[in-house]
Amino acid sequence: MTIMWSACSFSNYLLNFLNKYLEGSIFVNNYYEGIAGILATAAGTTCYAMMGKKKAFTVSFSLALFGGTCIYLLESGLYVPPVSFVDSFTGSKKVRHAKAIGYLVPKVTFIAKFAMAFAFLCTYQASFSDPILFPSKVRATAIGTCQLFARGLTILAPEITELKSPKPIMCFMFVVSIALITARTFTSDSPDRKP
Repeated sequence: MTIMWSACSFSNYLLNFLNKYLEGSIFVNNYYEGIAGILATAAGTTCYAMMGKKKAFTVSFSLALFGGTCIYLLESGLYVPPVSFVDSFTGSKKVRHAKAIGYLVPKVTFIAKFAMAFAFLCTYQASFSDPILFPSKVRATAIGTCQLFARGLTILAPEITELKSPKPIMCFMFVVSIALITARTFTSDSPDRKP
């Protein structure tokens, strides 16, 4: 769970700090972030209860990795939008391309932010309600230890954000990949399993 806490906290804050550097308006990026948080909060607890921790973590980190990969491909220029899509914008060829990227990046950033908000909710849910992971006698100490390591890693998020693009999103993808691999090591559980 230390890896889950650390990955969620670091990745969440990294995406927040990246808002100012991602294509598109910082205001639009913040709006999408807020909407993603609201939707993840509304759906997260129900999805976690239906899927169980292993599937919920796998889905959330897979979705975050997909969103991060899309951001990486758009920001690094490895993916070029179709000409018909770019031509739907006005201006010179370079301006149309910038507008197309500015239109797409907030949408795929929404996916990554939704997934990270969902993963954070799953982390809280698992930590406070799973007696197998954290028995009630040691729950407060164990969660505090997990948060200590998570906050220690999260301190690096604003510094990594200042690296030359696309390195910050590559760090995001790396951390999310480690969390995804770790999530696959959890035991399969039925959502309403009793200890």
